[in-house]
Amino acid sequence: MQNNSLTQTSTHNPQMRGELVRGDWEGLYQTSTEWLKTEQGQPVATFIQNIACLFINPPAIIRNKRYLDTVRSQDWKVVLSWFKEFQTESDRHSPYFQALDFILQPSSKKQESIESALQEHPNQAELLFLQAVALRDRGASIEKLKLAVQNMPEFPAALYLLGIFSLQMNQVDAAEGYLKRAVEIAPDFLEAHYQLASLYSLYVPNSAEQVSRHLNKVIELDPEGGAGKDAKKVLEGKTEPQYGQRIGSRTGGRRGGMSILTILGISLLTVVLFSGPIASLFKITSPTVGVLAGLFVFIGLYSAFGRKK
Repeated sequence: MQNNSLTQTSTHNPQMRGELVRGDWEGLYQTSTEWLKTEQGQPVATFIQNIACLFINPPAIIRNKRYLDTVRSQDWKVVLSWFKEFQTESDRHSPYFQALDFILQPSSKKQESIESALQEHPNQAELLFLQAVALRDRGASIEKLKLAVQNMPEFPAALYLLGIFSLQMNQVDAAEGYLKRAVEIAPDFLEAHYQLASLYSLYVPNSAEQVSRHLNKVIELDPEGGAGKDAKKVLEGKTEPQYGQRIGSRTGGRRGGMSILTILGISLLTVVLFSGPIASLFKITSPTVGVLAGLFVFIGLYSAFGRKK
C-alpha cells in the first residue's frame, strides 16, 4: 500500500507542480479529487484538495470540513515530508508555494513566514487573505481583503469575510455589497446566503422578498443542518436569524451562533499562530487543524451544528 502511495505521489507531482506554479487552484482541486478517486484518504491529495477549495470553491469547503476534525498526526507528517521533497529552492519565491508553506510552518514561524512572503509579493491575493484572517485589527483586515479582491476579483471567500468584517464595523451597505458579490460568484455559498438573509431581516426595512429568497436557498443547500433548520424557523416567524453577524454597535439583541463561532475561529487561529502552549491546552494537536479552523470557521463551521433549545 505504501509503495502504491509513493507511485501515485510521483505520478501526480509533475502535474501539481505545474498547477501550483501557475496558481491554478481549480486545476489543483481537480487533480487532487481525481487522485482521491483512485486512493481514498491519501494525505497529500486530501490536503491539496482542502487548501485549493479555500480559494476557489466555498461549497466544497463545506463538504470537506470534516477534514479539519479528522486529520491524523501521521497524515500531517506525510504532508510535511512530501512538501519538503516537493518544494525546490526556486519554489521558495513563488507566492503559491509560500501560501502552502505558511500553513505548514510551526506556529512559532508563521508570522515571519507571511511577512517575508508579502515583502516579495505585496499584492498577492492568497497571501493577503491569510494575513487578513490572522490580524487582530478589523480595519487592517478589511484593507488587506480589499487589496486581495482587487487582485483576485472572483474570490468569494475574501468577499464573504469582507461582508462579515464590514458588519462588525457597522458598515451595513458595504457588507450587503460584498455578500451579494460572493453569492453571484458562488451561487451555492450557503453561509453567504444566510448572512444576506440575516442582514436584510435585521437591518433593511421592507426586504421580506430578499429574506425569503436567501433563506429558501439556505434550506435547499442545508435542509438538515443547523443553518437550514434555523432558516425554516425564521420563515415561519418563530425566531430571528440566530447565526447572523450583528453590527458592532448593536447591543441588547440575541447573540447568534455565528457571532460566537466567529470569535472562536479568530481565537483558534490566533492561538495557533502566536501561542503554542494555549494551543496544547485546547488540544489542537495538528497545526493544520488550528490554522484551517481559523480560516474555514467563517465559511462552513456553523452548518455542522443544530441550535439546541
